[in-house]
Amino acid sequence: MSKFLWCEDSKSGYQFWSTLFRELHPDVTVETKGSNTGLRKAASKIAADGNVYYIVMDTAVDNPDVLRETRRLKEIIDGKENIHVIKVHSFEFALLSFDLLEQWVFAEEDELKEKRQNVLRARTVFLHQYASGADAAGLQTFKEAFADYESKNSEQIAAKLLFEITRNTGFETDKSQVGDCFINTCCEWAKRQSDDLCGLDSHRITAGEKAKLLVDRSALKAAFEGVGL
Repeated sequence: MSKFLWCEDSKSGYQFWSTLFRELHPDVTVETKGSNTGLRKAASKIAADGNVYYIVMDTAVDNPDVLRETRRLKEIIDGKENIHVIKVHSFEFALLSFDLLEQWVFAEEDELKEKRQNVLRARTVFLHQYASGADAAGLQTFKEAFADYESKNSEQIAAKLLFEITRNTGFETDKSQVGDCFINTCCEWAKRQSDDLCGLDSHRITAGEKAKLLVDRSALKAAFEGVGL
């Protein structure tokens, strides 16, 4: 029996899932299907072949394209017992929900953290909206409070918040790459300078320890437990 994790993410998303499963579940082969449509088409071909398939399904349903493909995917996999769906808003949201995010990214009394208080407050409000079962009205309330995100859907908001919090650090994450310091053992950041400090500087940990904490202390914990991981 083989185990697979399929995602629609490419670049940074695929890098994130590949690293996480390499460290925590090395028996699972991670593959990207390139898009929500590609993921749906691949899932439609899954048979009772003795293998197990984990499918990462984004739940950022205020994006009409994602909502349409999510509905189709649900119809396709209904009744297939060898398919398990990992429901996450987005990989950026998973990192954003990590409760040690600020403690990892910023050193004590970090001037950078002081300069980013507004975006850190936006993160708190955004996560609170989802913890309270965010709906369209709640998302609109967030946008009215933080005008920089007014034209964006919730997945774009999560991505922008994560980038703005982590930019110019070893944790900088955007659509092209996950920050080295999220996925590598401390301190293997290739571009690290002697004056680059973070919250882990006095307690450096391995990539495996980071992966475990990222799951145990974020929205991923419930998502993984829901499929027996």
